[in-house]
Amino acid sequence: MAKRRPKTVEACKHRSNRVLRLNHVELVDEDIGWLSKTERLTLWNVKVPPGLLARIETLWWLDIRGGSATDLAVATGANKLQYLAVNQVRGMRDLSLVSEMECLRYLDLYGLPKVTELPSCARLVNLEHARMGQLRGLVSLHGLLQAPNLRELELVRKINVSDNDVNEIIAHSAIQAFGWFAEDVPVKLWGPVLDRIALPPVSHVSPGEWFGLPEFTASR
Repeated sequence: MAKRRPKTVEACKHRSNRVLRLNHVELVDEDIGWLSKTERLTLWNVKVPPGLLARIETLWWLDIRGGSATDLAVATGANKLQYLAVNQVRGMRDLSLVSEMECLRYLDLYGLPKVTELPSCARLVNLEHARMGQLRGLVSLHGLLQAPNLRELELVRKINVSDNDVNEIIAHSAIQAFGWFAEDVPVKLWGPVLDRIALPPVSHVSPGEWFGLPEFTASR
């Protein structure tokens, strides 16, 4: 007897799924039929079979939240991503796949305490904006700062910023704006960093606004 699917999944099969948010479900390979036109996908603790996302040729936005994955294998082959967010995935420690996402323009990493290093972004010539936050185990921003055309760097709450990181940011030829939303971080830690870098602050807009998506810009 076939396993009964959640009502949310059954409903998705009968509607347009260009923008889709899924919560606590398990996908199967056959779901490609109703996922094939998806452009923006948010997954809240969703189990995904290997290779499924790579088969969604229209997918350019991926937001992964929750769960216990240790790496980004779920995104293997999703080569058209322009936006990637990884938020509070408990076991996440290996972000090496990011270094292969050459279409990426916006990278958002938050609440990943087991991540100790960032992969080299030297090949990510399209990466313009990075938002990093609550990466308590991170030793250095060096891998990210290898992105040659990074224009905006936004830090959020607790994150380690070394002297070498500060020097790299100052010396980076493309970075035009820097900000640190330093809630719960002592001024003695973030103040000197902002003073030394001395760049204009990053504009506080949502990723949707940053990309100029109609549903985000219409009300502005």
